[in-house]
Amino acid sequence: MQPTRPNGTEDLMADEWQGMQEELEHDPLETARTHVRALLHHTRMLTGEPGDVLDMALQTAQRAFAEIDACNTLLDTASERAHALARELEGHLAEGGSGAVPGLLDELDTLAARVAVSEAERQVVLRILGMEDAGTGVARTPTDDRDPVPTLTAAGLPRAPSLYDAEQPGYGTLTDMMAARERIAAQRAAAHARRSAVVTEHMTEIVMRLANVSVSDPALNEEAITELRHCYALWLACADERQRDDN
Repeated sequence: MQPTRPNGTEDLMADEWQGMQEELEHDPLETARTHVRALLHHTRMLTGEPGDVLDMALQTAQRAFAEIDACNTLLDTASERAHALARELEGHLAEGGSGAVPGLLDELDTLAARVAVSEAERQVVLRILGMEDAGTGVARTPTDDRDPVPTLTAAGLPRAPSLYDAEQPGYGTLTDMMAARERIAAQRAAAHARRSAVVTEHMTEIVMRLANVSVSDPALNEEAITELRHCYALWLACADERQRDDN
């Protein structure tokens, strides 16, 4: 159903109203804003107490819309920053520099907390406006329908071969053994690199998943950040094992 054109929008050209009309069909908040604009138009024509009361009500509504705009802006900012954090995290881990990672995870946790507060404030504002059905600023998958955050353990990482693996052939000479050691060392180095890469990719994908919903799902945030901290410990363990082999 197309929204009725309210009084007070006569200053809009026909083509301008047509474009606005198409937007209003998909955005209940924009519909409300348009009607507030119309009410403001009529309020300016009123004098005395009725006009003052209506003007105060309209100012309250405008402040509420400003709060909702601030919530939407924070969601956009959170999404952008979370995408950037995913890239930064991937870069640090790929380069073997882990020192900055705890700070990045803490920042992601703080960002999620800010969004949680903002979305709680949004619900209060929507109740004031009588628009609880407008929901949140992002489409949220019901918890029962949402895929759980994937987990990664050491058992899921590529195995590093050993000189004492059963499949290794027997060594006829010392030269054979030395050649085998060099071959296994190269294989282990490659395995260590793959193990670290698997953890890095896993962590990056989790942060990207948070970024794609603007860090706005509290249950997802809790699961994801817990998994990220676990995986960071796993990455450190892989790095320690790699360093022991190098020494």
